[in-house]
Amino acid sequence: MARPHALVWAGQTVALDASRSRGRGLHYDWTFTDGGAARGDRVERVYDKPGAFSEILKITDESGRVDYDFMTVQVIDRGHPEKPTPTIHAAYAPTFGIRPGDPVVFKVRSFRDTTGGETWDFGDGSPAVTVKSDANAVRLAPTGYAETSHIYAKPGQYLASVEHVAANGVRAVARLQVRVGID
Repeated sequence: MARPHALVWAGQTVALDASRSRGRGLHYDWTFTDGGAARGDRVERVYDKPGAFSEILKITDESGRVDYDFMTVQVIDRGHPEKPTPTIHAAYAPTFGIRPGDPVVFKVRSFRDTTGGETWDFGDGSPAVTVKSDANAVRLAPTGYAETSHIYAKPGQYLASVEHVAANGVRAVARLQVRVGID
């Protein structure tokens, strides 16, 4: 379990904490949005650039079983606190009982930036898919989420990600773990 999520200023140290995870003989591997990596149940990082990041925690127990969680780190530019970074919300359905060949519906909505769209990587090597949400232009409108469907061909644990890049280059990333053919 990678919690709590963090809201920090650019340049501030963030503790990424998985110490509340349960199991025996746990090994903790972190993969960061910028491509970096670390090991341990608690690691510290400094985020120099604003954005909304979704850091991957991979936990392996003594039996070799693997699970994932994600820690969201929202980084605000101290020089422009009146301009919060874009954020992103993602979801999929169904969440249980997915089999290879079943359609999975993915939804996403960006907030605080109306330029561009959102790009999905479904984690299975298939081509990226770009969609465009309403960026919350109509506050909390139920039709504001962009929707796409994807079919996984093989069983497995897939790490899907979706990203929005603002006009000023600031990134917002969300991640989802999709279990296909795994009960």
